[in-house]
Amino acid sequence: MNNKNIYFHVGLAKTGSTFLQKNFFPKLQNIKYISTHKYRRCIKIIKNTNYESYLISREFDRQLEGEVKKILSHFPETKIIIVFREHKKWISSQFKRFSKNGYHYKFEDFYNNKNSGYWKKEDMIYTDKLNIIKKYCKHEPLVLNFADLKINPHFYLTKISDFTNSNYNKSNISLNVVHKSYSEKQLIFLKGFCRIFKPNPPEYYANDKLKHWLFYRPWWLLFHFVMYFAYFLPEKLIVKKPLIDKKYLDDTMNKYKNDWKNILKYT
Repeated sequence: MNNKNIYFHVGLAKTGSTFLQKNFFPKLQNIKYISTHKYRRCIKIIKNTNYESYLISREFDRQLEGEVKKILSHFPETKIIIVFREHKKWISSQFKRFSKNGYHYKFEDFYNNKNSGYWKKEDMIYTDKLNIIKKYCKHEPLVLNFADLKINPHFYLTKISDFTNSNYNKSNISLNVVHKSYSEKQLIFLKGFCRIFKPNPPEYYANDKLKHWLFYRPWWLLFHFVMYFAYFLPEKLIVKKPLIDKKYLDDTMNKYKNDWKNILKYT
């Protein structure tokens, strides 16, 4: 057990995790990749197999401390990989993710300076997330800036392969986007639909697969159909104002500039 090298990619969510999980991690050589859909069984998999190195991947936000603590309690020598994204872009992407899943409220209800929105100030402080990792982990984490993945993808990917003592063939890596974003028009149309037909966003049921497929997935499919329909509608008919007001976004994100500067020191 002590001879096993374990690496744990913890996200964050909306920082290119799906690209890594689909296009890169499975192509790494000299390491056993435990995919995100096997995450719940990862401890058992590692204990019952005999690979020299393992890479676990699952993206977290509010669950970060609990999951880091759990994995490190079983494998104290685990080394962590975490990816951050500039606060303004990260919160915008989070809001769009929630919107496509039935969250029909305004951005001001999702995040605001009064700290009364769904997303709280404490969810936004990246330095605290790094401190959580340092609290439980003996080793310095690999800290990455999501923007670097777009600017110089193979330099970014090589940082991961070097950190995990693995290697990869550049010709085997597709740099195509895995999840294409829905347009602002499509998301605004869906939000209007949900305000009328689904005022309460559907529960995800992350820990109950049967309920997830019975009660969440039908709505998920309907939402995607609604957004597909919206694709063909004239934009001027749907978009009366931006999904996120730029000035409001800038005003609410200004307080995190120093936090972002601190993160950049690690990348």
